[in-house]
Amino acid sequence: MQRYSHFRLAILTAVGGILLTLTIAIFLYVQDNRQIRQQLSQEVVELQQEIIRQLQNHMFGLTWIARHNARNQGSADEWREEAPIVINSYPHFRCLLWLDDNQQLLSGYSIASTTNFSEVLNQSDYRQVIAGILPGQRAMIPAGPMGRDYADITLVAPLTTAAGTHYYLGVLDIQDLLQTTVDRHIDRRSFFRLTSQGSDEIIFQISESDQLRERWGGHIDFTLFDDQWRMELWPSSTRLNAMRSWLPLLIVLAGLVTTALLTFVLYVLGISRVRAQELADTNIDLYVEIEERERVEKRMAYLAEHDWLTDLANRNALMERLEEFFQHAAQNKCQVGALFIDLDNFKEANDALGHSVGDQLLKRVASRLHKLAPQHSCLARMGGDEYVLAIANIKDIDELKGYADKVLDALDTHFYVDDYEMFISASIGVALGQPGIDSAENLIRNADTALYRAKESGRNSYHVYSEILHRELNQRMELMKRLRYAVEHQKLAVFYQPKVDMHSRRIIGAEALVRWIDEDGSIIGPDKFIPIAEDTGLIIPISEFVLKTACKQLAAWHSLGFNELTMAVNLSGKQLQSPDLVSQIMSVVNDTGIPASHLELELTEQVFIENIQSHTNFMHAIRERGISLAIDDFGVGYSSLSYLKHFPVTALKIDRSFVQDLPHDKDDATLTQTIINLAKSLDIGLVAEGVETEAQVEFLLDRECTVGQGYLFSRPIPADEFTQLLDDYQGQIPIQIM
Repeated sequence: MQRYSHFRLAILTAVGGILLTLTIAIFLYVQDNRQIRQQLSQEVVELQQEIIRQLQNHMFGLTWIARHNARNQGSADEWREEAPIVINSYPHFRCLLWLDDNQQLLSGYSIASTTNFSEVLNQSDYRQVIAGILPGQRAMIPAGPMGRDYADITLVAPLTTAAGTHYYLGVLDIQDLLQTTVDRHIDRRSFFRLTSQGSDEIIFQISESDQLRERWGGHIDFTLFDDQWRMELWPSSTRLNAMRSWLPLLIVLAGLVTTALLTFVLYVLGISRVRAQELADTNIDLYVEIEERERVEKRMAYLAEHDWLTDLANRNALMERLEEFFQHAAQNKCQVGALFIDLDNFKEANDALGHSVGDQLLKRVASRLHKLAPQHSCLARMGGDEYVLAIANIKDIDELKGYADKVLDALDTHFYVDDYEMFISASIGVALGQPGIDSAENLIRNADTALYRAKESGRNSYHVYSEILHRELNQRMELMKRLRYAVEHQKLAVFYQPKVDMHSRRIIGAEALVRWIDEDGSIIGPDKFIPIAEDTGLIIPISEFVLKTACKQLAAWHSLGFNELTMAVNLSGKQLQSPDLVSQIMSVVNDTGIPASHLELELTEQVFIENIQSHTNFMHAIRERGISLAIDDFGVGYSSLSYLKHFPVTALKIDRSFVQDLPHDKDDATLTQTIINLAKSLDIGLVAEGVETEAQVEFLLDRECTVGQGYLFSRPIPADEFTQLLDDYQGQIPIQIM
């Protein structure tokens, strides 16, 4: 509608022009019709006047001959001789009569030689009419019996003479008079009719069609011989078209052309206005877009150096400020410090309360840290829950440690986010940089390295970077690279430690333990590479390798006749995150052909309590398929009677830390006794780890813990040595096999 409004004037002009043109054309058409009718009416009047004039001329001619005859006292023969002259001048007379005062014929002349005047004049009615005309009067009466047609008339001119009143009569052929007059005075394309209204008889007519008579006929009424007559005149279609004026059509054409031109001009102007408006709108949109682009560019430029959530400096801005700090420190012979701050357990709070609450917490932490930042410093958010406080003009490491203590104290106070009261701590990596020696990148890397060690130390603390720490990190990185190579090239091996029935000293099972055999043949212990495997995700392929290898080995031992042997395999917490872990385990069991009841999966207490719902579903699915479940290192983690009640656990493994000081340590003895009683009460199997002395065996057997595992019986050994042990002693364990 907005677009059409620009063409409103053109539309109104077109409509108004057409309406005005049609109005004028219709008006002119009506006027033209009126003029046509007036012209036809005028022609009727003129025709009537011409007919009356013809009658008057004939009356004049009759009167002239009558007076001439009376004045010259002419004879009948003279009358007959002069009559043709009169008829020749007045051709519409059919005959001329001369009567005496008794209406007797004195003389007569007729263009029809057979006319019997005596017979006609003997009619008394007709003679009485003639006698009633007084001398000096001029009369016009019906021709009666003397006429050839109903419309014929007789002109009577009585004159007084010495012999009395004589009557001179002239009979007019009215049809001939009308025909001659009409032919002479009206257009041949017109039609004429003379009608007696008294008898509705058509007296005279020239007509080919009555089609236009009612609508276009002009008429005049008059009285003749005591009868009402009507004279009508109407045009033919050809004459009507000729009579019409071309002006209405010209007006229509001129009006439409003019209207079209004006409309076109106004339309062009409307288009110009539309284009102008569109151009103006485009300019406005362009200005808005330019402003928006400038705003976005400013925002992008801002975000290029600031964190989007906290409005702190980002890594790029931090590096630029650190370069400035190092330049300033070189001039002033001071140092540059950095605190790499990471919030402890932030992920758990973020997952539990939602990302919105987590974002608000990050902003409040940023605000609190900003208040602690000294004048010549830069506080930046590195991403996630990591912050860096870079400080210029540091004199020594103690000053930097003081800032670290302030940060820990500041974060130790609770935070309020929405309706939540939250407590959070931090781990801090502290690093000091020397101008000319260290760079901004090195300083941040060193602080990050120190942060890693602070987290290992128990969190809510800080650790200062040193060269020793750097070497340890390099060693860890090297070990990580070598471990990946070992996994990819199958440099790992599975060792087996016997599980022994301490009453009979019979081997009833084995625990599969992974070992890394280095290039030089040395064995790298799991305590060195398993944490790295957990951090890097390599623990998953390692665990899958151990499970497949252990199950194949168990099937081999069963084929040798040791059918009662069971196999314990440790599961990693990362494996439990796989939704198809159950199907993977069962696929291995089915492929190797071992009984599912002879496979035992071991999980630590920490793994048990993480994501209890999904782990519970997994453990029930495993137990439904006949596989046993054991809690490894029981007692050192988050021991709870509740998960023992709800989890389908089949065995508890008493941690070696409780067994190694038995039976002399009273506390360990009490704790071990408690674990044994708990397992017996819940009807759960028991395995004591780390058994190294006979005294420990006796202590455990006295308390009905019959299954043990430790160096007293055997260290973890390769599969062939384990097979040799089974063959040599028929499944029995000799004393002091180391």
